[in-house]
Amino acid sequence: MTWPFENDTSAITKKLAKKSLQSEKRRNLMVVIAVALAAFLICFTGIVSTSLTQMQRNQVVDTYEAVWLGVEENDIETLKGVPEFERVGSYYILGEELSEQGYHASYVYCDAQMMEIAKAQMKLLEGRVPEKANEVVVSEYFLSTYGNNAKIGDTVTLDTESFHGDYVVTGIMDSVNEKEANTCAIILSKAALTEWDGFDPAGYRAYAHFKNSDQLGEELMTSYCREIAEEYQLPMPKMNSKYFAYASKSFDFALMAGVIAIVLIGGYIVIQSIFRISINDKIKSYGQLRTIGATPKQIKRIVKREGRKLGSIGILIGTVLGVCGGFLLFPKGFNAVSYVETVILTLISSWIMVSVSIRKPVKIAAGISPIEAIRFTPAQKDIRSRKKNIKLNPVSMGIANFKRDRKKTVAIVASLSLGGIILLVVSSIVLLRSPEALARQFFPDGDYKIYLDSEMTEEKVMAAGNPLNEELKQEILSIDGVTDIIPSRQSLHATYKTEIHQAGGMCDMLTDQNYAAVEAALTEGTMPTDSRSIVIDYNVLKQNEDMGVGSTVEISLGEEQPSVSVTISGLYAPAKVYSGHGRMHLDGATLFAPEALFHELHPEITSFDYSWSIVNDAKKTDYVGAELKNIVASHSNIALDEINTVIEYEEMTNSFAFGSMEILSWLVFLFGVINLINTTLSNQIARKQENSILRSIGLTQKQLCKMNICEGLCYALFATLATLIVGLPASIFACRKMSIGAFAGNVVPYKFPVLEMGLFILVLFGMELILSVWTIRRQKKQSLIEQMRAMEQPYGIGGAACAAPLFSPFLKKFLKCPSAVTFHPDFQ
Repeated sequence: MTWPFENDTSAITKKLAKKSLQSEKRRNLMVVIAVALAAFLICFTGIVSTSLTQMQRNQVVDTYEAVWLGVEENDIETLKGVPEFERVGSYYILGEELSEQGYHASYVYCDAQMMEIAKAQMKLLEGRVPEKANEVVVSEYFLSTYGNNAKIGDTVTLDTESFHGDYVVTGIMDSVNEKEANTCAIILSKAALTEWDGFDPAGYRAYAHFKNSDQLGEELMTSYCREIAEEYQLPMPKMNSKYFAYASKSFDFALMAGVIAIVLIGGYIVIQSIFRISINDKIKSYGQLRTIGATPKQIKRIVKREGRKLGSIGILIGTVLGVCGGFLLFPKGFNAVSYVETVILTLISSWIMVSVSIRKPVKIAAGISPIEAIRFTPAQKDIRSRKKNIKLNPVSMGIANFKRDRKKTVAIVASLSLGGIILLVVSSIVLLRSPEALARQFFPDGDYKIYLDSEMTEEKVMAAGNPLNEELKQEILSIDGVTDIIPSRQSLHATYKTEIHQAGGMCDMLTDQNYAAVEAALTEGTMPTDSRSIVIDYNVLKQNEDMGVGSTVEISLGEEQPSVSVTISGLYAPAKVYSGHGRMHLDGATLFAPEALFHELHPEITSFDYSWSIVNDAKKTDYVGAELKNIVASHSNIALDEINTVIEYEEMTNSFAFGSMEILSWLVFLFGVINLINTTLSNQIARKQENSILRSIGLTQKQLCKMNICEGLCYALFATLATLIVGLPASIFACRKMSIGAFAGNVVPYKFPVLEMGLFILVLFGMELILSVWTIRRQKKQSLIEQMRAMEQPYGIGGAACAAPLFSPFLKKFLKCPSAVTFHPDFQ
């Protein structure tokens, strides 16, 4: 702000700042790169996070909220007539059959409304659903691999047990992971379904989508679905928990805040260091400006204008790159509101970083007096502490150069080690969270499991004759490489309710095999002491406030089964009891009950086996897996679970969650690289005369090279030590906490990430050597006389534009003598 009695000197300070920017191209480039890198990291992280959240929301929005299992066709028509439902889809799983060509055909039936509901899983690219018995919808992968690239209207040949012959293609759908699983999804017509020998009229599934679902809560939709089930005498529906988890999921700001904090620290250190070095190099010029009348406030304006202009350019570049990078990586996650919010957050945080970073250099420039500027040297305060009788050699001189400006040294070491610390912690966690070790917790006995998987409920399958029987056991044992079969779970689906709430989940039988593990996982209460006591997942209490240790609930095992009153004797942590199948382990146990309760509620069932662990010879794993797939394909109501499925999922999780953090650590490391390069170039210019004098009194080129290399290696050595001193305790602590959470409370011994840290140290020392050698080669291009003359050029320029108009009457007379006032060439 300019007061009425003041002269407006903004034009002068603006011109001085512009001239200074033109003369400091190296500094400008370094600042712009540092600011752009910071803005890019903040913006890119925000765009990726919001895009992933939006993609998860897109998977469930406008799909379904409830599903009825085991219903008939007339039940589906009844549900379609409910006015609160926008659409109801009909779905039927026929199962998998092995083709003569080697692939597994997965047959399903679904109507047009179901295709709309399931568009996120099987999107119909073109055509229509089949209507006649000889019509099918197949995937792009099937057509390209087994269908001779047929088009709509062409015929394809099916060669499985239940369906064989020529079929007309009426539609083509997207293929999702079919090549990896060697499974082809094939949609049949209702006519083909009803003609199938295994058709059960009560085997349909009905998927319902509410009108205005975004305005309805989970509890309201759940209670309404239960009322519909009771009114029309339908089985209790299962609610789509994934929908309620993702549809209302908001952006998690914790990750964004962590990235912003790390980036701001790294950017602050680097930008402040670059500007401080620049101010030190031009401090005499600022003193001369003070001599001819410039005020501290005007000096501040000059430096601030430089910083803000460079910051604006860097912020703009980084934000644009962050938005473009995030959009190109996840185009399906585009959300205009989220993008705008992320950009605004990036602009604000980056601008704060720049403003705070230049604050200290601005004070240094404005606080210098003309006399102090003439005598100023960056390390002048350390002169009195110098030791006498130092033996001079290239190594000692390199170490002396390393210690001469401690603030600059600390800034470089801190910026270099910050990325190394993050890399050490993240790499240690990745090494701890081995996908194989995590998957092995679910497969302690072998690499495969056979478990029940049927359209019918578990109690109906078991009552009709559990397919996990002695005949199947002998068939599996006959496979070369299978050594044993261990029953791992005896389970039924349970429904438990109080006067207010009702929920469901898998109930596992307490056996000698799992009793100790469940007991160790208890967080509250005790194990069951009679047949009317159960232990339940403590997460259930978060959604059912009226449940707890000692409370009574009604429990039934299966659908439409009688219920009994039981007491909750204890709560357990599910993370310490490993159960469930598939990548997400969705059928994991929610509660455990004594064997007597199972037999009391279902005396007609002789075997409650739900899952078998297949013990196999590790050398014959692939062969065993292929034979088990053939057996599963030839039987109904069972499925195969493989350890490789879990390993792939854990690898994907690790690569995304921790791989992105490793990339972030290397990008943060770039802040230190920028700072180091700027310091090296500044030292080359500032010490040009000093080095030439040393050369003139006998220092050889080889000794000078050793001195520069020694100084550079000191930066690398101390950055490595700082990384290990700070990062090692942090990584051990993080791994301990992660180990307790991931391995059921067990502390896994710490493993140092030798490969990742070895690469980091190699890059660090290699970069220092390259910069040192490059500095020497640049010095070789000039003779000693030219180097000494380069530092003795006069600072003189003419022109009153460099002075404030406030002092112009005095300066017009003062500047008539060219030798009276001299300026740094930077301000020409």
